[in-house]
Amino acid sequence: MANYWLTQHLDTRFGSQSGEVVLCNLAYGSRILADEQSFKRLAPFQQSHPLGDDPWLERALDANLLVNQDDREPPNCVARLLAALETYTGQSGQPLQLLEAAEQRYRQQSMPKAYSGPIEKAGPLLRRPERLVDFAFDHTRAFLTHDQRPEQGLDLSLVEMFSQRPAMKLRYEQQYCTPFTTQQRVARMRETLKPGARVLVLGDDDLVSLALVHSSDQYQVDVLELDPDLVAFLKDKGGERLNVLEHNLRHGVPESMRSAYDLVTTDPPYAAHGMRFFLECAADSLKPGPDSRLFLSTFPGLIEDPDKLWQDLNDLGLHIQRRQDHFSRYIYNNGYRVEHLAALRGLGSPLHPTQELLGFPFLYAHFFECLRPG
Repeated sequence: MANYWLTQHLDTRFGSQSGEVVLCNLAYGSRILADEQSFKRLAPFQQSHPLGDDPWLERALDANLLVNQDDREPPNCVARLLAALETYTGQSGQPLQLLEAAEQRYRQQSMPKAYSGPIEKAGPLLRRPERLVDFAFDHTRAFLTHDQRPEQGLDLSLVEMFSQRPAMKLRYEQQYCTPFTTQQRVARMRETLKPGARVLVLGDDDLVSLALVHSSDQYQVDVLELDPDLVAFLKDKGGERLNVLEHNLRHGVPESMRSAYDLVTTDPPYAAHGMRFFLECAADSLKPGPDSRLFLSTFPGLIEDPDKLWQDLNDLGLHIQRRQDHFSRYIYNNGYRVEHLAALRGLGSPLHPTQELLGFPFLYAHFFECLRPG
């Protein structure tokens, strides 16, 4: 009898009716409506487990919530991409080979021209569209390389707890990562933490603090967060083990939090100024010495001024010890997707394969482990 386990791409969305929760596979875009027993039914599949004869679990399997190592049809976005790349290149072959051939031709024949009008009418991606092209090929390659192999070990209790989170607010530049990403971040952080360590989370729309206190009772975890709805949610779910303060980091960190933490983690805004004051707050909060750590999630290729990131880290005495590319996965918001496609099309990029290159489900970010040995 075949065994199955939870997909690492499992997440939840609100349904069309009040109180409804939809379980979904983010990579496939498939989904089913949850009921009162859904999480209980799925709990055994946190480890490899036989399917049994439950009709609801059959539906979960059809929706790719449960997976195994057997070959499956690729997501629709991959099928569309391969068809477009074969037409564009006139070749056939393996997905990564086709992508490489398409990228070579695209850069020779289809590169969009930079915007040349008034500077106040265009952002940095229009003035430097090669960065958007780099992003499209890089993230498509990341999905084909990393996100079609099923992984085991998703903590379903995190998915269930996260399903109750407040709605995302773009005015706070929130962009939620997947529950499995949050779980993996915490696992990486715990590799460096000792019992009794103090941890500070600067902005927690990814719910790292909840995953951390859920994983162990050995740490003191504090959060500085601007969104009042998220503050209330974190306080409710974290209880006495989590200290959450509603605070705008533009004012710096409170004096009592300076030089106080063994580990600081943040997923800062991509605007150059926002990135800088998040990093300043992180540096101010860390204890001096070689054992302190900053864990930073960001994708340099989409930062407003990527060169400034490296300079800011250097200025603040933060040195990158370890870097893992394409570590964090976020839903590629349709608003961003339309914006990126319109920018490339407006600057002369062809519809195909540009549309398919921007059809992958995730935005990716790298994960940096930084020291401040001073």
